[in-house]
Amino acid sequence: MGKGIPLHVRWNETKRYTGSGIAGILKNKKLVVTLPGGEKLWESGKEYKIQDFLFSDLDGNGQTEILLLLWKKGIYGKARPFWITDNEDDRYSQHIFIYEISEDNEVRQKWCASYIGEEMTRMKLMEQNDKILLTERISGNSTLWIWNSFGIKSIKNDVKLVAFGDNLIHKEIYEYANMKHGGNYDFLYEPFVSEIQSADIASIQLESILVNNEEAVGGYPSFGSPMAVGQAIAGAGFDVAVCGSNHALDRGITGIDDTVSFFEKENILTPGVQKSSDTEYKPYVIKACNGMKIALFSYTYGTNGYDAKDEYPYIVHYLPSSQKERAKVLEDMETAGKEADILVVFAHWGEEYQAEVSKQQEELAELFAEGGADIVIGTHPHVTQKVEEKNRPDGKKMLIFYSLGNFRAYQGLHDNTKTGLEAIIYLEHSYDGVRVKSYETRDVEAFVKHSE
Repeated sequence: MGKGIPLHVRWNETKRYTGSGIAGILKNKKLVVTLPGGEKLWESGKEYKIQDFLFSDLDGNGQTEILLLLWKKGIYGKARPFWITDNEDDRYSQHIFIYEISEDNEVRQKWCASYIGEEMTRMKLMEQNDKILLTERISGNSTLWIWNSFGIKSIKNDVKLVAFGDNLIHKEIYEYANMKHGGNYDFLYEPFVSEIQSADIASIQLESILVNNEEAVGGYPSFGSPMAVGQAIAGAGFDVAVCGSNHALDRGITGIDDTVSFFEKENILTPGVQKSSDTEYKPYVIKACNGMKIALFSYTYGTNGYDAKDEYPYIVHYLPSSQKERAKVLEDMETAGKEADILVVFAHWGEEYQAEVSKQQEELAELFAEGGADIVIGTHPHVTQKVEEKNRPDGKKMLIFYSLGNFRAYQGLHDNTKTGLEAIIYLEHSYDGVRVKSYETRDVEAFVKHSE
């Protein structure tokens, strides 16, 4: 940090108003605040170079505040450490100051920060919560601030999303659970509990539908899992059980009703299916976390020849196969984009045991990109496929995991079905909205051995 103000600093010049008509005019690095009639109420001192300002009420006490992003000489305020001399504290540095306008129109300094580190380029109040201040740093990273007793403090700015692949409870697994674990399935997810619980949102692809009737329990090729599997999923800490899969109707309408009812009680979302009692199509569900709204879609290519669309048109959400259906997907995604900050699509697609992405997957990926999807997470091939960032027509990027492979299964016909991927995605607030901050994958030992 040099002694002068960096030449690249952008100085905002603007005029802003409060609801009561008080105006703030920022020009030539100076802020003047006037009353509704035009009378001057307050102006910034010559020792401060104002880069930007906002009117706010961060502490919620009903009094208007003036938030200043400014430069001044000295990295500390009046109460600087005793070992700092005047000569050592004569550099220009950036600060956030807060003044409050009282009911009798007096302006008092409320709080000021010492040197705030990496340079901030701009600031704004969050659209969905005007008690949160967002500042953007020169690196492009953003920081969220809230009022805390006396002064503002930074808060968590990101959301960690983890996603696991196909959860297939084969006959060998439930027989082993009954024989060695008394019908308890916690052992399936224990190796991943710390990772699941460290996430803000954790999802699992629920290939095996849950059933209340013990006689309906079964493995390949028609799956039905005991409720104890659901209890283990809930106990592990999952937030989302993705239900759009080719096995969704393996136990008919009852299986879906049982599954959704169970997870509703556990506050776990079930995108991709709806109860038979639903009278309208709900193409996505919303998960809210850390000031973000995330829309979750789930589609499957089919349901193994079972079809309940005539009687229950909303029971399972299918990937589009006609122009009319494609248009409907785009319409639903447009609607979701107005409600949510991020669109995530779970797609059950592709060819089983094929590591190469199919033509159908590529075509559907183009559709999701056109619809504005931010993330696509694929399952069904039971083997892993490539991960890539795809350009969207609007110039943004779509992150796509074509197949995470298996998560928990007893599928040993092919060596590559014994491992899968965990997708780890960090979302963050930025000045221009929520975006993907970073992502990675980790290998998962998916094959459930009898020794577990």
